[in-house]
Amino acid sequence: MASSRPNYLSVILSVALVLLLIGIFVLTAAYGNRLVALYKEKVDIWLELKPDIAESEVARVVGNVRAQPFVKKETLTFITKEQAAATMRKDLGDESLLEDLPNLMRNVVRFNVKSAFLTSDSLASWRAEIRQDTAVADVFFEAISLGNTEANVQKMRFLVLGLAFLLIIGAIALIHNTIRLALYANRFLIKNQQLVGASWGFISGPYIRRGILNGVLSGVIAVLGVGVLVELGLKAIPDFSSIHTPGTLVLLGIFLVVLGAIIGGLSSWLVVNKFLKMRIEELY
Repeated sequence: MASSRPNYLSVILSVALVLLLIGIFVLTAAYGNRLVALYKEKVDIWLELKPDIAESEVARVVGNVRAQPFVKKETLTFITKEQAAATMRKDLGDESLLEDLPNLMRNVVRFNVKSAFLTSDSLASWRAEIRQDTAVADVFFEAISLGNTEANVQKMRFLVLGLAFLLIIGAIALIHNTIRLALYANRFLIKNQQLVGASWGFISGPYIRRGILNGVLSGVIAVLGVGVLVELGLKAIPDFSSIHTPGTLVLLGIFLVVLGAIIGGLSSWLVVNKFLKMRIEELY
């Protein structure tokens, strides 16, 4: 190669930005649904029992709820009306406020359900069914406002993917111009190689290897960027730690480095072969 060296830094950084956006897209695809599902499974459902029912009836209802396939059994809790009243007094901060008042609380069964079941139709259907039980007074659940969250996650994916696509075009243009400069700097060497019968593979090899190396460097930079974003996510979103797995980040890192090498190598191959078809004079 000649002494004139093109500046590959802009190419490396632009491809790194593309890979970072692709990494964010993969993370939102991998973790977005998990995070929404996690919040869904934190929605409390309260089954209120009728007053003065026998303990055997309470046990039957609790057993019936526990047997449902959609119930997260580890969250199932039976709360007596005495426990509920004590909790209210504690929350009020002044137990004397309720001393002379009758205990209007009822025994309740509290539980959470699996995220796949937590839809308005499913809840309405099961609520209508369970309310027919003679021991059940009513069923209450927190307002579910996760539909917008799911839609926003989906929009974010498309936005990031669109930005990545636009940046890919820009990165290819940068690679195109950078390799053109490299070919121009080495035009006399290339001409001599062609005159002595050097193959296209021999001439293009250094440029393609350099493209692969640049792609690998871009991948490493993107992996570091994704790692920083994950660390920020772990600090900003407490529940993120329960769905994040280091193995996912390792696989994503390998994917980004390999993808960077493919983008760098393939783009370089396409551009080099295009210019090798031209006459050396056309590179001036």
